[in-house]
Amino acid sequence: MNLSDNEFIRYSRSLMLGDDALERQLRLRQARVLVLGLGGLGCPVASTLISAGVGALTLIDGDVVELSNLPRQQLYQTNDVGKPKAKVAAARLRQHNPHPQLQVLQCRLNDEALREAAEVCDVLVDCSDNLPTRLQLNRLARETGKPLFAGAVSGASAQLYLLNRHSACYQCLVDPDWQMLQNCRSMGVDPALVTLTAQQLAWLLLQYLQASADQIAQAVPFGQANQMPFGQANPVPFGHDSSIPFGHYGRFAATDYHIGFHWYPLQQNPDCACCGTAQHGAF
Repeated sequence: MNLSDNEFIRYSRSLMLGDDALERQLRLRQARVLVLGLGGLGCPVASTLISAGVGALTLIDGDVVELSNLPRQQLYQTNDVGKPKAKVAAARLRQHNPHPQLQVLQCRLNDEALREAAEVCDVLVDCSDNLPTRLQLNRLARETGKPLFAGAVSGASAQLYLLNRHSACYQCLVDPDWQMLQNCRSMGVDPALVTLTAQQLAWLLLQYLQASADQIAQAVPFGQANQMPFGQANPVPFGHDSSIPFGHYGRFAATDYHIGFHWYPLQQNPDCACCGTAQHGAF
């Protein structure tokens, strides 16, 4: 497999980034990604993945475009209000880059079509805006063994989660009573912070999708991460030559000394109804 002449020109700037740039670009071309939620996070994540050359993208969203979406969901225009988000987003993305394969699903999370899509994807991306959806996709990720990259923004707070079958799952981490109340509809949201969070999430996804099998195998040891006190900063290096820090979450903070995401190890809850070792046995 190789790139076409058109693809060489389109991705020429990326192909200048090191001796292994062509191999990384070809890995992207082979990658299949599922993105659930095409709102403030999902729109820029999908746009960045398509622009970078991800080979196949499954887009899932059952909502329609609303006027209040437009300040932070830049795949939509004023005349799209009332139209299905997934179909509009796919049309915009195809205009931008015709090479990737796009699949559109407007289904509920318990539909068999969603499970089938998840099983053939390399990674699941949670850009949804409500807790029940996040917990259901988290369970599907566990059941299919797929890595889960997730983001959440409400008010002036933003978080990122990198999870897989060996790490804590999303259900280990949330307080349902608190999370049900904390969302952009009830608290508002900063469009710039949404975009910043989405681009950080997309960047991490691209590091993972372009990594070699050896680099992925060097992921942060989950047992070692879980031995660290919860909330203690863990300075994990990122890049093509470093490990993928699954089992960590990033929390946005703006201080006098730093603006960006601080990364922390996650601890698995042994009593978690989704992945707890007390109920399901050790992985």
